[in-house]
Amino acid sequence: MGSGSWDIMRSIKDYEAIIGRDEVRSILRLAKRVYGAKVIHVNATAYGGGVAEILKNLIPLAQSVGLKAKWEVIKGDPEFFKITKAIHNALQGSKEIRLTEEMKDHYIMVAKKNIEYLDLEGDVVIIHDPQPLPLVDYRGKNKWIWRCHIDLSDPNPEVWGFIRRYVIKFDAAVFTLERYIPDDVKGLIRTYVRYPAIDPLSDKNKPLPTTTIVKILERFGIDPERPIIGQVSRFDPWKDPLGVIDVYRKVKKRIKDVQLVMIGCFAHDDPEGYEWYRKTMDYANGDRDIHILTNMDGVSDLEVNAFQRAFTVALQLSRREGFGLSVTEALWKGVPVVARRAGGIPLQVINGVTGYLINGIESASRKVTLLIRRPWLARLLGEKGREHVRRNFLITKLLKDYLRMHIDLVGI
Repeated sequence: MGSGSWDIMRSIKDYEAIIGRDEVRSILRLAKRVYGAKVIHVNATAYGGGVAEILKNLIPLAQSVGLKAKWEVIKGDPEFFKITKAIHNALQGSKEIRLTEEMKDHYIMVAKKNIEYLDLEGDVVIIHDPQPLPLVDYRGKNKWIWRCHIDLSDPNPEVWGFIRRYVIKFDAAVFTLERYIPDDVKGLIRTYVRYPAIDPLSDKNKPLPTTTIVKILERFGIDPERPIIGQVSRFDPWKDPLGVIDVYRKVKKRIKDVQLVMIGCFAHDDPEGYEWYRKTMDYANGDRDIHILTNMDGVSDLEVNAFQRAFTVALQLSRREGFGLSVTEALWKGVPVVARRAGGIPLQVINGVTGYLINGIESASRKVTLLIRRPWLARLLGEKGREHVRRNFLITKLLKDYLRMHIDLVGI
């Protein structure tokens, strides 16, 4: 399908005011050791979801420090993406999913067809998530890394057995948490634990004037003077969008003027998205204070930025979550997060410090109500959240992690 796209120019020095001059120099010293190396990232979609969000910002930053970085996107038919969504769900724990031999054959066949279109002749090739995995069968003598962004702590054994045959052909695999690393991979290939990251200078995360935020809210019929709670995520059963509405309804009984904003993005590798969007719309039942918005409504990165900055409290009610970049985004904007204790979320939401970890709808509604009624507490948690992100989850740190892995694998 060719390369993923971006329209931004980046220089590592642009980040000096955020991360400090010493950290910029440290990154440049590492980059000098791999200057001119070709690094190719491959994923399944050019927009929608955390992987595309990361690559859109990482690739130009990597180019700015001297790497020949490239982003390739596989293409597939609807059946392929239906199969890969089933694989995704199975790896995150759906035990009832079964892959027929026909499904496996189609998955492999589509990957093989992509060899005609993709440039895989890099010094290092990084494959993101399960969709492009079978490409490893066509590798050359270069180094290959599998970056798994999903929660692999309790996979469907049958589906994992099928996927594992590809994973062990890589030189290394990268996971978000130690407990995501399957026992039957340890010792066979190198494994790393690394965190995803956001770009603080992107349209989605850069500072915005209050006037811009207010204009965007009013354009979508949202009152900037009333409290707003919201969740930014795909429409997906793992994200529990119906539970988000349940929390809002419980809060509404205590705080009558509260509003709910739910923002999602349709990606072509997620065939369940439209179905869950319709379910969410039906569940909202025409409530005028529930605003369910997508990229199809003209919501792009700038609008998401404005909405998140306007949130009084951000929600992330995911039942399974590899990491949850929207949590990082909200914290960076000084907004406290109320979230389930799922996957990589506790890395970001430190209970009582940057937000609250909850177990269900009732506890979530109590914490949201508390933060709306105590603005000073919301501000305090938000400030600590922003500093936590600055230290741990910015794109500059991710670039540094990849540079170190490159050096480690290639032995420069």
